Amino acid sequence: MNSIEFTEEELNALIQLIDIAIKSQGLNVAQAGVILADKVREAASPTPQVETSPQFAEVVSSTEKDDEGSD
Repeated sequence: MNSIEFTEEELNALIQLIDIAIKSQGLNVAQAGVILADKVREAASPTPQVETSPQFAEVVSSTEKDDEGSD
């Protein structure tokens, strides 16, 4: 597998070129163009960040709730 680095502008231009090729050649290149465009879009989208240290809410007993509401 080969890797190439692109800027955002270059990725957008590549997608536009694929779109133009599909429009000019029709169904002959549509399937390959869609596969390539999807790969480019996937590479261009930011990687989602997953929270590795979840935080949980504190448990409040019913007596603490009653005391707060009686003011």
